[in-house]
Amino acid sequence: MHIITFFATKGGRMIRFSIAAVMSVAMATSAIAENNLTALPPTAERPYPYEILGLQPGDPLDDVMALYAERSERDSTSESEVLRVQSPDGDVGVNGRLAKMDQDQLTSTLSSDIMEQRPMAIHRSIRQPSDDLPEPLELKAQIEETYGPPSRFEINGRDMKLTYVWSMDGFIPDLAALPSAIHEETSATGSVRQTEYELCGNARHYLNEVDYRFEHPRNKEIKPGCLASFTLTYRGEPGSTLIGFSLVDYELGRIHMHELDRQIVEALTGEEVEASDMDL
Repeated sequence: MHIITFFATKGGRMIRFSIAAVMSVAMATSAIAENNLTALPPTAERPYPYEILGLQPGDPLDDVMALYAERSERDSTSESEVLRVQSPDGDVGVNGRLAKMDQDQLTSTLSSDIMEQRPMAIHRSIRQPSDDLPEPLELKAQIEETYGPPSRFEINGRDMKLTYVWSMDGFIPDLAALPSAIHEETSATGSVRQTEYELCGNARHYLNEVDYRFEHPRNKEIKPGCLASFTLTYRGEPGSTLIGFSLVDYELGRIHMHELDRQIVEALTGEEVEASDMDL
């Protein structure tokens, strides 16, 4: 995992921006593929309206870097293979909570050079004193004013989640009203097992993230039938509130995975691999 992290301080609170190009490929595979990757043409404009700080998956890397530079008050302070976060309370790992200190964190999951390191997912996490942030329903009203009603709305006290989902056929206005999809698995004995799952949900038989890890042969797809999701999470805690935004483009993840798999296998074996026929 290669991450560039920016640290800045604004208004007495720490702001952290990190870019993560997340891939897990064997060293030999990476070394062989590194000099053989061929870039795809830029992908089509994304059909959904959602943005995080004006960014969408598929945007050029220069746009991502320009936003990071604009919102940080200095150049990157760390560039490493494993993210470590420096704070006055000590060195905290990527999963640390930074002692619940105020922060505004933006993270992008980047593709490889075959898609010119364009983001496939963008996430933002904000923690501030509760008095400085809107109430849950106030934020819901603002989001709905921008994007309309969500595909799913969940609220429990001061915890709230809005989910907007696009399938390959368009926006899903009501996830609860959508019929369950059926996944079939055939065992070695020939028996067929059927499992119901929710389109764009977190089923076990497919991959739920766009992070790339090389496998060959590959037996799991990235959220088949699902194009993208935009989620807002709100968690009110005593004296502090955490708000998260997440925009993930699963179609870009699939295009990236299929083409990078193909080029790596071709580079390793020396045999031409038939290209997929996905609509790019």
